[in-house]
Amino acid sequence: MNHFGYKNGILHCEDVSLEAIARELGTPAYVYSDATLRRHYGVLSDAFQGLNCLIAYAVKANSNIGVIATLASLGAGADVVSAGELMKAMEAGVPANRIVFSGVAKTEAEMEYALKQGIHQFNVESMPELERLSRVASRLGVRAPMAFRVNPHVDAGGHAHISTGSAEHKFGIAWHEADAFYDAAAKLPNIDPIGVAVHIGSQIMRVAPFREAWEKVVALVRSLRKRGFAISRVDFGGGLGVPYKDGEDPDSPAIYARAVREIIGSLDVELIVEPGRLIVGNAGVLISKVEYVKERDGRTFV
Repeated sequence: MNHFGYKNGILHCEDVSLEAIARELGTPAYVYSDATLRRHYGVLSDAFQGLNCLIAYAVKANSNIGVIATLASLGAGADVVSAGELMKAMEAGVPANRIVFSGVAKTEAEMEYALKQGIHQFNVESMPELERLSRVASRLGVRAPMAFRVNPHVDAGGHAHISTGSAEHKFGIAWHEADAFYDAAAKLPNIDPIGVAVHIGSQIMRVAPFREAWEKVVALVRSLRKRGFAISRVDFGGGLGVPYKDGEDPDSPAIYARAVREIIGSLDVELIVEPGRLIVGNAGVLISKVEYVKERDGRTFV
């Protein structure tokens, strides 16, 4: 948030008075800092310099088309969970071949639309979903590139409601079923199992849980390759936290990327990461106006 600050007692975004914005546009109004978005993306991009890496911005973190357009102009791809997010990402300038379609409830219509656009890959959550994707791709006469999202049975250590990688969570296929699921995928028509994906949660402050999950993914890739699968991509997801209050000090993107490099080592793959909150969490403010102040029972409510 270093592009937000007070000048003469008035909060500014970069050099623009938020009070002036409120007067001109009314309230409530969301205001985002282009400079902050560019800085955050640049720090992350620099950390992965030299790696074959697709930074697929998680649109669910903030789907404002201006935010997406700024990131697209810097070369970001997109991680989407609906046809609506896919349309918005493309409208903002993200090429379809840099878009990953995640999410647990993809409809046939959404799959058809995404296949027609030529997206980068589907992150698949279950066999019923994969069987549906196979039917849609076969009907269209195209092949669907996909990665299974594998649940690595790792406790992310963050807030329980945004943790997604433990055994009790609904997301992904069970870790111990991965071999059988990839065998089944290879037998389905018009399906190309080319990747392995993982995402263990959000607002994770330390790299250690990521390392545990990534090590399992890399081991699975090596095992699948030995069995004849042409795995060429690993999707390490997102989830690195941001500071919301004084005293919070999450590991930096540089520490995060260093752990990725150590774990991937000489493995020849395209790396996909899906940052969302990391880029936009501290890049905007909501301007609102006080309409009433109410006193009751010795308390003041605004």
